[in-house]
Amino acid sequence: MIEPNWDYFINASLDEGVIRFETKTERALHAKVIASEANWMECQSSERLIKWWEARKDLEAFQEGRRLNRNQ
Repeated sequence: MIEPNWDYFINASLDEGVIRFETKTERALHAKVIASEANWMECQSSERLIKWWEARKDLEAFQEGRRLNRNQ
């Protein structure tokens, strides 16, 4: 099973990498989505599909909350 490199997401600066993130939380949530998708593609079980779907919902909810806070 694929697991994100959590040490990288904690210690690396936000301007590293191909995708630019505003916070380390957003970057970690994105990594969780990518890892969950890879795990689902590998096994294609309903349990892993649910984990991928939940990870996507978490990232989208975080990003929506950030947008709402910026607009206020």
